[in-house]
Order: sequence, then structure tokens, then C-alpha cells
Amino acid sequence: MKQTRIDSYETLTRTLNTGQGKSDNKEAAQQLNASVQAPDESVRRYEQLARAVKAFVFTVIIKNGNAVCTIHYPGVFQVTGYTEEEYAAQPLLWCNMIYAEDKEIVFQQIAQLLRGETPPPIKHRITQKNGAIRWLRNTSVPVFDSQGKLTAYDGLIMDISEIEFAEAKEKRQIAELTSALVMVKALHSLLPICCSCKKIRDDKGYWQQIDAYIAGHFSTITFTHGLCPDCAKRLYPKYYESALAIGRNAKLAGKTKNQSLITDGGRVSTENLKHERRSD
Repeated sequence: MKQTRIDSYETLTRTLNTGQGKSDNKEAAQQLNASVQAPDESVRRYEQLARAVKAFVFTVIIKNGNAVCTIHYPGVFQVTGYTEEEYAAQPLLWCNMIYAEDKEIVFQQIAQLLRGETPPPIKHRITQKNGAIRWLRNTSVPVFDSQGKLTAYDGLIMDISEIEFAEAKEKRQIAELTSALVMVKALHSLLPICCSCKKIRDDKGYWQQIDAYIAGHFSTITFTHGLCPDCAKRLYPKYYESALAIGRNAKLAGKTKNQSLITDGGRVSTENLKHERRSD
């Protein structure tokens, strides 16, 4: 079987322009006539169903591997905004309606159908006559004659815009909630602290000393209290100078009995500060 592939809009145009349902195409004319000879009751029921589900059926007639005519059945106006007569007068109208970014997937589906394959359903967008963007589900199947020759393909078009728009809205909401959660986590990681007294505000709005706050939130942490060199110098200048002198002598001697007075970082023992307060 010869494989026909549609690689571009121009190729598709040439394919569809072969015949276009003119009177010289007897096979297409016969199928068109047969389509309008259906019993009135069947047509009425089809139209009622098509309106209920926002869908329509179409048939593309194939001759010598080319699409020569497209028949649009009732329901097409509700979905696209164009009438059957407008489609008949403009063979490429349906192609022009397809959203530019989605044309490639539609052309790939047509190429598969012209090869006699049954492609999976596709989703694509169209621009309605009023300019609105709608989402469609296109399910098409090839039709063969008794000798296995491809003579047409039938398609079912359903308007799935409400579903697609709802899913898009849900994705936006999820993205917004995710962004909000990230912001909440970032705010939760901030610790309100007074720039003057350095107290920390807890979750209940109370201000606590930093050591009390940390001890209440981290049970494995134990605090030892002392003074840094700056605070020791400011609060106990006399003792500070004495402690530094002792430290210098101890460093020169290599050892001292008063090593507890000053640690490696210059931290002054609180026990010695208590002793100094009593002596003062």
C-alpha cells in the first residue's frame, strides 16, 4: 500500500483541492446524496444527540489517495460557529480554524488516516467564528470498501473546552497554593527578635529571653552562662584587667592556678564574678 504523508500546509492544500466535491466527482456526489436521504427520524435523533454533547460527525471522501471532499453533519455550527453551507463553500475553512500551534498534530493524524491506519484520538484547539478559542477531541477512523481499498475516513468531533478549562484552572490554583506554601514556609523560618534587647517573640506573641526561647524549643540544648570579653570589660573593668594580667602571666608560665578565670575565648567565669561582687 502506498503511504501518503502530509508534511506541510501546502501539501494538505493540494490534496484537498483535488476535486473538492465538484460535479465531476461522481463518487463524492453519490455519498453526499446518500447522506441527505437518511430517514427524518434518524436525522432528528442524531441532531438531538449532537446538541446534547456538543459534538458533530464529519466524513472525508478519499479518491486515489487524496481527500477530495468533506461532509459536515448537523452539530457543526454549535461547535464551530460555522454552518454546513459555509464549510461547503470554503473547503479549507476547517484547516484555517485550527490553532496554529496545534496544526502539526492534526496533519499527523490525517497522514495516518490516508495510510489506512487508525490513529489515537487527539486534542487540539480551534478559533470559532466569533473569535473564541475552543478545545476539541478528534476521533477519526478509516473506511474501506469490500476490496480493502481506503474510500473515506469518519471523524467524531467533541467540544471538551469545559473540561480543559477546568483542568487549566485547577493547575493554576495548584501553582498558586504551592507558591503560597513556599511563602508560608519561608515566613515560618523567620524568627522575630528585638533589635535592642534581643528577646524573641514566640508563636503566642510573648517576648522571651533568647536562651529561654531556645531551651523551650530545643530540648537537647543546655546553656552555660558566662560573659564575653566586651561585656566583662564594660561591666567589671577592674576584674577584667586583673583577669587579663593573670592570663598573660599564665601564658608565660605555661600554667596557673587561676586558669578558670579566663577561658580560651576570653570568657570570664560567672563564679569569679560572683566572688568579685561579694568582695566589692
